[in-house]
Amino acid sequence: MAGHKHSHGGSDTRLAIAAALTGLFMVAEVTGGIISGSLALIADAGHMLTDFASLAMAWFAFQLSRRPADWKRTYGFDRFQVIVAFANGLTLFFIAGWIVFEAV
Repeated sequence: MAGHKHSHGGSDTRLAIAAALTGLFMVAEVTGGIISGSLALIADAGHMLTDFASLAMAWFAFQLSRRPADWKRTYGFDRFQVIVAFANGLTLFFIAGWIVFEAV
């Protein structure tokens, strides 16, 4: 395991930039929605909040996966990427279910 390394090739940096831009646009939409009284802007900001959360969780998983293996986690921390992807998928599933429930 000593020579085992993963290179993300700057993916985590691009992910952090995407999360930051999404968060900034979300804040701008909330601000614009409150100032103009636009429910559409506020609703889209809610959508961007979920996008921001997904991107931030993925970035966090990248950071965790860089940690070396230890005696408890002999495989290392690479599984956190899978766990975060699973959590994002479940979240999307429940949000879609909630939307269908509200539509009915």
